[in-house]
Amino acid sequence: MYRETILDNGIGIVSFQMPEMNSATLGIWIGVGSRYETGRNNGVSHFLEHLLFKGSRKRSSRKIREDIEGVGGSLNGFTTEECTCYLAKVVGGKLELALDVLADMVLHPLLRKEDIEKERGVIREEISRQKDLPMQYVHVLFSRLMWGKHPLGSNICGTAETVDSLARKDISEYKGSFYKPANIVVAVAGKLEHERIVEVVFRRFSSIRKSMGNKPSLLKKKQTKPRLVVESRKTAQTHICLGTRALPHGHPDRYILSILNIILGGNMSSRLFEEVREKRGLAYHIDSHVQKFVDTGAFVISAGIDSRRISGAIRVILKEMRKVREKDVFKKELLQAKEFCRGQILLSMEDTSNRMLWLGENKLALGRVPPVEEVLEGIEKVTAHDLHRLSSELFHDGGMNLALIGPHEHETVEKIFYGEMEGL
Repeated sequence: MYRETILDNGIGIVSFQMPEMNSATLGIWIGVGSRYETGRNNGVSHFLEHLLFKGSRKRSSRKIREDIEGVGGSLNGFTTEECTCYLAKVVGGKLELALDVLADMVLHPLLRKEDIEKERGVIREEISRQKDLPMQYVHVLFSRLMWGKHPLGSNICGTAETVDSLARKDISEYKGSFYKPANIVVAVAGKLEHERIVEVVFRRFSSIRKSMGNKPSLLKKKQTKPRLVVESRKTAQTHICLGTRALPHGHPDRYILSILNIILGGNMSSRLFEEVREKRGLAYHIDSHVQKFVDTGAFVISAGIDSRRISGAIRVILKEMRKVREKDVFKKELLQAKEFCRGQILLSMEDTSNRMLWLGENKLALGRVPPVEEVLEGIEKVTAHDLHRLSSELFHDGGMNLALIGPHEHETVEKIFYGEMEGL
């Protein structure tokens, strides 16, 4: 069902035709993000993403927006640890226009000094806003705690200091180093013709010379003891992230991890939601999610907790992690988790944007796009024994990390954390 073409210079094109849809979503993916940065230029990937919307050789910033929004479409971009994506969703008949706009942005940005200075202020405000929202900022602290001095531990937005230090030359040279064919994937889903997409991409990108791709700095150090960071603030709630290193993209146990995540905290039927919120009222929100990178990953539980009951909440969370490690999950619970996972995948694939994200992310991370049927088959094969084995490997006291923001002293949280973790 997926179609793929690789241009001679190395640019990958993947598409999925959905002829029943009126829309099409296009993404130009660049295989670079914050983990490719250094301590000196931290935030440059995100900064560059912002600047590409500020004007190109053919279009002003306003013209870029008007060309897409003027035909009823939407335009956006995002930066992660391992990729940057520029995307547009339009009616199918305007797909070539969207491709022309995004290609123009990626290939010929102006990167004017005045735009750099304006956007520098915008990004500084974004960093400040992030710090003002403990529910968000606790994730920044958690990444820093989990990955340490490795680039995965840096803030995708950078810091006020690094953003202030970036000059036009730094940004331009960074773009030249990473925005090259071997790092580019064009992903499209919806009302489209693959051959026509290939023709337009070839016309816009074929003049760029073939070159080698870039590889990130791999994570070498293993975690051997628990870690804790506390930021004391007078907040109404205490916000936490608690988790451990997990699996990279493409790992054979990735489907087991998906089911484990659903059972523990992936929805409102999960054990953590039931035990922490519904039964005890310890938290307003609690959930879990999985992060996957090329060489590692993370399993993360986040929660907003009643500050007076932080000890009880951490105790219950660790107890549920211990239970799933020590005892097989119930047959009904496993079946329900599989059905939820299967249903979420199938429902998401009905949307052209989600389908495009599926194409681009998998092509960049794995070098291939697995058919949905392959994923569903992998989910179906997960057993209670698999969950027991994987949770035993992941959930142990030496691998736990806790980041916390709230009205608590470090010594108090340390005593709670290490005390409740005994026996995990």
